[in-house]
Amino acid sequence: EFNSTRKRMSVVVQKGEDFLLFVKGADNVMLDRAANKHPQLEKDLKEFSIQGLRTLVIGYRRLSLPEVQNWQARYDVAMRETKNREQKLADVAEDIEVSLDILGTTAIEDKLQEGVPETIEKIRAAGIKLWVLTGDKLETARN
Repeated sequence: EFNSTRKRMSVVVQKGEDFLLFVKGADNVMLDRAANKHPQLEKDLKEFSIQGLRTLVIGYRRLSLPEVQNWQARYDVAMRETKNREQKLADVAEDIEVSLDILGTTAIEDKLQEGVPETIEKIRAAGIKLWVLTGDKLETARN
């Protein structure tokens, strides 16, 4: 599952005899988990952010059967926990979401919901100071 602390989510897929881990998430956490550096991707991500686009990075890696079995056993134990389940699940995911091959990125325009600009104008016209903080990058902030 995605949450704002992990800033990513993953899934293990079996295709025939192969097991693949796919992960999508915020560029800063995904690039930290990449098997290799990606200077051009980092430049592209910076440019997308300057344009105000929201980005996600997608990566994967192949898993061996013993690795999947070990992970699944640990995941099952974490799922049955009654205390700190979310943290234990995050810890299990943390261990497998490493050495990723980066597949690419997405960049989308994240438009304001209908009526938001007009509402902000009315609040300002009433003399109320309003600060809205969103996202996790200075580049995507707009005044």
